[in-house]
Amino acid sequence: MIKSRLLTNKITIFFLILTSIYFLINITLTIIYINDEKRQDLEILLWHSINESYDYVKKYNDKTDLAFLYDIPHMTSVLEKSGAREILFFFTKDKYKPKNGEIAVSKQLPNGTYFNLKSSDIEVKKHIYETIVKSILQHLTYLIIVGILGIYFIRKLLSPLNHLANQCKNYKSGNQFYTNKKDVGDEIKQIESALNMLIHRFEKLRIKDKELFATATHELKTPLVILKARVEKFQQNKEYKKDAFINDINEDIKRLYLEIQSMLYFNIFDFDEKTDISVTQSIKDAISKVDLLLKNRELEVEIIGDDFILHTRQNLFSKMFMSVFENAIAYAKVKSTIKITLDSKIIKIQNTQGGEINLFSSKLGTKILRKLCSELNFTFDIIKDSTNYEIIIYFN
Repeated sequence: MIKSRLLTNKITIFFLILTSIYFLINITLTIIYINDEKRQDLEILLWHSINESYDYVKKYNDKTDLAFLYDIPHMTSVLEKSGAREILFFFTKDKYKPKNGEIAVSKQLPNGTYFNLKSSDIEVKKHIYETIVKSILQHLTYLIIVGILGIYFIRKLLSPLNHLANQCKNYKSGNQFYTNKKDVGDEIKQIESALNMLIHRFEKLRIKDKELFATATHELKTPLVILKARVEKFQQNKEYKKDAFINDINEDIKRLYLEIQSMLYFNIFDFDEKTDISVTQSIKDAISKVDLLLKNRELEVEIIGDDFILHTRQNLFSKMFMSVFENAIAYAKVKSTIKITLDSKIIKIQNTQGGEINLFSSKLGTKILRKLCSELNFTFDIIKDSTNYEIIIYFN
């Protein structure tokens, strides 16, 4: 089988194969039709000749000398011009059945003997052979012409793809993909549009990468400097107790961890497509993942209100809610209840405060939520007093 890497050649070869299959079917049917037609025509002439000869032989029946029939011009010359060969008149007791390669007709005489006329079908086969050769030559000529024209026009039609491919190879930031022709097929226009959409998303991702690097450089600088200063203080100040140093360094590490966690939120879920989600089900899934934490702190979770459907980015929504919920668990009073209230595209997460500072009361936590506001299309409020801490998320 012919193989090619070029799509143009593959399409042309495929089209020529289909054309050849059509030709084979067509020529087969043509051969059958010509064979039947030529044999029928010759058989009709044989009947005409035997009917004319019948009047000469019926008087004497099978005693008639048939040699004179071969000297009658229209008996032989007309038949030969029509394709009859090896013509033979003869008598038989039974009706003659033509053998392979013969065409024969029979007429019964008054005495019951059969008067027969047969001819070889060699001329019919010759005519069919010439027809096949002629058709094959015509088809090969047709294939060559169609192949040349097919390659030319297919390459012309696919030239916009080559143009787009060259643009991909030579792509520079800020470029747009475009075809070099206006009258291109809808499929190529769709490829052009899809490439531009993909590049737009990658450009946004590159911008986010730059933002992440710049933000990380700025935000991580301070906690790293503090860690360095803490170590220097421990080395230089003998009054700085080991236990105090460990506690302080542990808090510094927590702060650094939160900074890193915050930065990671800026560079995830870029290809998380929007879909319809059940808010209640998503919340229950999140609760099931932290069941061990709830048991360790002896916390209860109460879901209040009716479920509603959000058309949003499911993975990012789950990540956002899990962060808020983990914050509520981490800073809730032991043996208390975390209340989650649903009210027409509003989610409220309330916990009774323990003795530690709430994550989302800090600059780091609110930065995460502000970042996700545009991604998930919501606004939020933080309400706190001496007893309770509540985050309210309003989806638009």
